[in-house]
Amino acid sequence: MLAESIAAAIFSFASMMLIGRVIGPHAAGVGTIAIATFLLLEVFGATLFPDSLVQHPKLAERHASSAATASVLLGLVLSLAMAAASPFIADRTGSPEVVWLILALAPMMPLAAFSGTASGLLLRDQRYRLMSLRLLVGQPLALAAGLGAAAAGYGPWAMVINQCVSTVVTFLLLLRGGRLRLRPQLDRAALAELWPVAGPQVAGVAVLVGRYRLFLLALGFVVSQSVLAVSHFAFRLLDAALAVVWQTVGRLAMPRLCALQHDRPAMAEAYGELAQLQALLGLPIAAGLALIAPDLVHTLLGPEWAGAASAARVAGVAVMFTFLYGDQISLFVAVGKAKWNFYVAFGTLVLPMIALVLLKPETPEDVALVWGAQCILFAPLLTWLVLREIHRSVWWLARRIAPGVLATLAMAVVVALVQQGLNLPPAVRILAAIGAGGATYIGVAWLALGGRLPPALLRAALVRS
Repeated sequence: MLAESIAAAIFSFASMMLIGRVIGPHAAGVGTIAIATFLLLEVFGATLFPDSLVQHPKLAERHASSAATASVLLGLVLSLAMAAASPFIADRTGSPEVVWLILALAPMMPLAAFSGTASGLLLRDQRYRLMSLRLLVGQPLALAAGLGAAAAGYGPWAMVINQCVSTVVTFLLLLRGGRLRLRPQLDRAALAELWPVAGPQVAGVAVLVGRYRLFLLALGFVVSQSVLAVSHFAFRLLDAALAVVWQTVGRLAMPRLCALQHDRPAMAEAYGELAQLQALLGLPIAAGLALIAPDLVHTLLGPEWAGAASAARVAGVAVMFTFLYGDQISLFVAVGKAKWNFYVAFGTLVLPMIALVLLKPETPEDVALVWGAQCILFAPLLTWLVLREIHRSVWWLARRIAPGVLATLAMAVVVALVQQGLNLPPAVRILAAIGAGGATYIGVAWLALGGRLPPALLRAALVRS
């Protein structure tokens, strides 16, 4: 899962940069419109049933087949809606070619919906190797195809080809190696049993996907375009690095906690181990990015983007609070309270909007504070909800995350000393900070863990009865 998450971040960045560099900014902008339309709608079909398939305690063939059939039918509806909206999107963006790009992507929607559902069964069975192959095989092939099309002068079509190859390869891998087959079945009773998790989860995902886009749109009415651009870069810098942690821990936590849903003491212990792992992975990345942000931004973009460094520091400190209480999304699904994930997602959408109106930010640092307020204010509430579900105390949780906290503090001291004490070029100072800080972190974490790997990486998951 870690290999898949890192590869996803690398190939996503590489595809955007390499293909965009070959085809130029205008063609990349046209292609981005079509890709963004596809990704915005694709999330509904691909995320509708996976978590409910993982969570259901007595999953049968009728559940899996009905979920696949329903998600593919939804994918067909979404593809038709996407095609119907293409003339409007092309007209509003002033890019007539967008119509044909969107029409080329529309048939991919049912394939993506099938793959999303199939991934839920793989996750339930903890077949992580096949899940990672989707990306480790598909993304290189997609990037090669996209770059080939770009070099051949196909312009924005290179981005569409990249997406289509990735979607088709993923579909073929999961069709060949997964548990689902192309056998349509629509059992309404089975779907009704899956819906208590599927409904709230897809609603929550829709809110999570859309909240940042809505925040940026609202921010554009409050601050200048330069402040908007600088703030956006700072947030994307953090998100690109931390998505590796959230995806990796989520993939480990969901099947493990759901398998223990009828054994609350064992679930509590598993949750503590996973919370420890999340703190060990997330805290040093967030803290490290906050500390080296000035040098990093200076190296990547130049001194005129210095405001992004300040914003990244504020946002980095705020996001550290999200790694103190574990993966509550997987826990709420496991205990049959998926609706709480929607409530939390909705709250994290509304709170920044309220803060935007009340605080009226003027600088990137102010914007980061407005966006980061949700991380800080929701942390106590989510900690209380989590501990109430697993019947454990805050001191119990504190002991679990202590290795990550202590190692991060030690690392922060060393990195700060390197940043302040070495008069070196920014790029060299980044390498020195990573080397010294990383060595310190590993050493302190190893001692705090008693000279062993985190239990979440060692303990074999229980098999469902």
